[in-house]
Amino acid sequence: MKRTICLLLSLLLLSVSCANTGSTSDEPGETSASPADDLAETEAAPEETAVPAPDLPEDMDFGGAEFTFGVVENPNAKNAIVMEEMTGEVLNDAQFTAIAETSEALNVQIGEYVMTSGYPAANAIIPLITAGDDVIQVANVFCVDAPTLMGKGYSVDYAGVPHIDLSKPYWDAGINDSLSLAGVRYAAIGDLSISTHDLTYILLFSQSLVSQNGLENPYSLVFEGNWTMDKMKSMMETAMLDANGNGERDAEDVFGYLAASKMVLPSFWIGAGEKSMEYDESGAPVLSMTDERFVSVIEKIFAMTYDNDARFKTSEDSDVPTACRDMFATGHSLFLDCSLFWVAALRDMETDFGIIPYPKYDETQKDYCARVSYYMPPMIPITNVNLDMTGAVLEEANYRAKLHITPAYYEISLKGKYSRDPESISMLDLIFQSRVVDLGDTLFCSNVRDGFMAAMYSSDNRDLVSTVAKNEKVINKTVQKLIEGLQG
Repeated sequence: MKRTICLLLSLLLLSVSCANTGSTSDEPGETSASPADDLAETEAAPEETAVPAPDLPEDMDFGGAEFTFGVVENPNAKNAIVMEEMTGEVLNDAQFTAIAETSEALNVQIGEYVMTSGYPAANAIIPLITAGDDVIQVANVFCVDAPTLMGKGYSVDYAGVPHIDLSKPYWDAGINDSLSLAGVRYAAIGDLSISTHDLTYILLFSQSLVSQNGLENPYSLVFEGNWTMDKMKSMMETAMLDANGNGERDAEDVFGYLAASKMVLPSFWIGAGEKSMEYDESGAPVLSMTDERFVSVIEKIFAMTYDNDARFKTSEDSDVPTACRDMFATGHSLFLDCSLFWVAALRDMETDFGIIPYPKYDETQKDYCARVSYYMPPMIPITNVNLDMTGAVLEEANYRAKLHITPAYYEISLKGKYSRDPESISMLDLIFQSRVVDLGDTLFCSNVRDGFMAAMYSSDNRDLVSTVAKNEKVINKTVQKLIEGLQG
């Protein structure tokens, strides 16, 4: 009976996903997709591929037990896991179906608890843990909250959770490689974690400005392996224009690049194949920013974003500033630093744009690298009294997410609604295959990216080696305290 219901739900979702009609928008006042969107949805309809099912016992039944995901609300990503009902919106219905099938397969009642709508989530869950309340079985917190929970010994090592098989394709192997500290796996990311998709950073380029300035096709450069920092710098400088003729650089002019100040350095250094933190032989993260190549990367970033006035400087501290989005939408910049979540805000932009990864350092770099800035690690509180159920639910839910949520998000919602040409779709395939998590940009973001690196960039301080030396001792103490908490 369980499998029959699951099959019916799957067929229902498939009929919704593949229908060649304008999908209901999640934006107010918009009732249908454009003909171009309909065509894109038809071209991007997901192909059925064999996804290996979880290796769970056939007779697994938890007798209707309650299982609760803790989530946070955040303006930069979709963090909700449990949808209340089917609405006809493709992504919503895919999420609803994945959870409904998981509930039916394991006989559990899956719910959601909003821990907080702001920072930090650790403050919301720690009182529950210290009180011994098993209210939340899996807490999806901000990544910067993870060190607090681990350091206090409040999280469970995934290595001791039964039923989870991280070799399965519904777990993200590339990202999960970065989610262990000193041999302890504090979280595991799978297809259920939409926020990790939303917080993947890319470059948007204005196709009209490329054409007007006679620039090389960015898609061709990427496909040929020639999309480099030097090439981007040259294109940025060519596109610059004093549009109002006042001899000053202001918001009415055309710029080469738009980005929040704190996002500039990490977006480029990760694109160049570098990480601010690596693991030492004991599995402890250490700063890794002073070798010759990393220093050269930083020097290039300053040269292409400071020395030529090609970047519009905004004091807005949001991840993708409103001013930057508005300027890009009205043709005032060639490139825009943007997360996949905020691409949706540009759906009504009249001028066509394209999607590409950040450039390589040079042509000798083998692969492009796409930055995942922030994520919501699903941590298991030590108050969890049923790890058997927890492992089964996570394994089953990520499997169901692979079947339903990922096709809806990636193939239809993202490709169909937001990208505007076949090349963008190929770019998205490349970007999702090249995602990278840098601990200094995520777990230790407040210390590294938003700490001394943000201060270094905003003050035009280019002495990376001295800056790292001044901050290394504090970072090492922070890491050591965290590891002691883990081991204790």
